[in-house]
Amino acid sequence: MSDYERSEDFRLGEYWLSKRPGSDSWHRTWFDSTDRQTRRVSLRTSDTEQAKQKLTDWFIDQHRPQEAPPSVVTIAEVLAAYWEGHASTLVSADNARISARYWLDFFGVKTIAEIAPPREQRKFHAWLARKGMKNSTISRVISVGRAAINYAWKNGELESAPFIADVKIESQEPLGRPLSLAETVELIDAMKSEHQVRFALLLIATCARPDAVRDLQKSQCDFDHNLIHLNPPGRTQTKKYRPTVKLPEQFRKMLEDSRPGYLVQYAGKPVKEGKVAWRRARRDAGLDEKVNPYSLRHTMARWMRSQGVPAWEVSAQLGHKQPGMSTTEIYAPFDPTYLERAAEAIDAFAYQLRSSSELVDSALSAKLLKGGRNNGGRYWIRTSDPSDVNTVLYQLS
Repeated sequence: MSDYERSEDFRLGEYWLSKRPGSDSWHRTWFDSTDRQTRRVSLRTSDTEQAKQKLTDWFIDQHRPQEAPPSVVTIAEVLAAYWEGHASTLVSADNARISARYWLDFFGVKTIAEIAPPREQRKFHAWLARKGMKNSTISRVISVGRAAINYAWKNGELESAPFIADVKIESQEPLGRPLSLAETVELIDAMKSEHQVRFALLLIATCARPDAVRDLQKSQCDFDHNLIHLNPPGRTQTKKYRPTVKLPEQFRKMLEDSRPGYLVQYAGKPVKEGKVAWRRARRDAGLDEKVNPYSLRHTMARWMRSQGVPAWEVSAQLGHKQPGMSTTEIYAPFDPTYLERAAEAIDAFAYQLRSSSELVDSALSAKLLKGGRNNGGRYWIRTSDPSDVNTVLYQLS
């Protein structure tokens, strides 16, 4: 074995990684007790991370435990099975992969029974804290390991699942501070493009999280029943629940006249990021760094409560809802009174925005052209020339 470069820092059961001298390729390596020989099979990769993944995939296929006691199943096996069978398909796959690596780096080849004692878990928490992680980040890392263990138990691979303790989450301010009506006007008026303005207005119309608005397509708008289905077809609901909300009347014209496909798009493609443009608009509006896209969600939450919207209705509008909806709740959006007070409050806010901003009024009237404003600082709108059927451009003074 001295002629091989050996890597014991990543081991699954009796298998580890090694390299031949003069070769960059990693091998799956094990000791064959029958003939007392070390065996190797090339993994056909020189990349360490790829080699680890290939060894993991092979091991999962060959070593699926059945109702095994925690004393014989390693955390590495459990995490590998969880990644392969579930986590790799999640929206949060990158977070799951990174968190799993922390578990593997600390516990290595320890069994589930060996990591279960509270003292071992506290050591893990302290190790993560020494890396500069806040408790909220540590909690996310812990949740991945806990989910992997529970996944193995539910699939009949573990006969029992130990309790995995969490850490206390320090209280945090909401992402993004709320804005006043005047600040909201200043922010939107400072935006330079149509898709920026639409993004801001859709945040106000739906009170949704920014990712949900970026994913929103016109086909999710039910104009017959005045509804917006924030969760697209085929997407599994997560803890960040995307509800069905009422379509506020002030936003109907803008949505009905929108192009097919994504409601926030540029050059026909969805806009997935807009941090630079947001920071520029915030700076031009003279607002502080605590103002981010979540600010409009919190602005509307505060506004709805100030307008007397019941707390449970504000919660439903924001998507603060437990998973596992009952049949009654599934059909609740088709009740004419569903989120009625919330929609009225949002409409009232939009009406005041329109009264204070020509840009907002143009956007909600579906007159805003791509580009938003010209070099002279005036807003472009589309209208029809009485003497010509062609569309011409005018300026709002």
